Amino acid sequence: MNKLVFILLIFTLTLASCDGRNRKYKTNAEVLKENNLLESFNQEIKFVPETYTEIKTDTILSSGFEVKINYRSLENDFVLETRKSKGDSVTKIHYKNFEAQLLVLKNNTIINRSLINKKCFYKFEGASFWTNAIMQFIWVDHEASNKDILRLNTSFCIPNTNECKDFTLKINKQGVIQIEEINIFSNTI
Repeated sequence: MNKLVFILLIFTLTLASCDGRNRKYKTNAEVLKENNLLESFNQEIKFVPETYTEIKTDTILSSGFEVKINYRSLENDFVLETRKSKGDSVTKIHYKNFEAQLLVLKNNTIINRSLINKKCFYKFEGASFWTNAIMQFIWVDHEASNKDILRLNTSFCIPNTNECKDFTLKINKQGVIQIEEINIFSNTI
């Protein structure tokens, strides 16, 4: 019987000492820091765009070219930007990369089926640009296209900067793609 009373007494003392008195005069931030949880509460995570994005276009030109573009965001491929604000809070912005599935027909015959993403353009710029760049859009250049060449334009930009690279994709009647960088800062007189 003495052993049971002794065990009950120790159990009661143990519970009585766990009333949180040691935390009474600590701030919430101090308690979270003590338990290594402060960083997770001071962190905000954003995705741009917030949800999956897909744009499908189907263009038929009088020259016999037909272009189907499926432009979409990639859910597991993004550029991360980390911002620190006042109060030591951190905002992590995940800018989703994009790619375009391209199907080109000439006179109802498939001449090209391609995947257009930033990997296709690596030879035009250094690795640091492509690590941080996002494909902005891809579109058919109706005015520059003719019966022999279809022209598509695309642009890549580093988020929150003015650093962008523009390209034209020339697709001939056989479906061969030639990529050229567009210099939008050329001097005109």
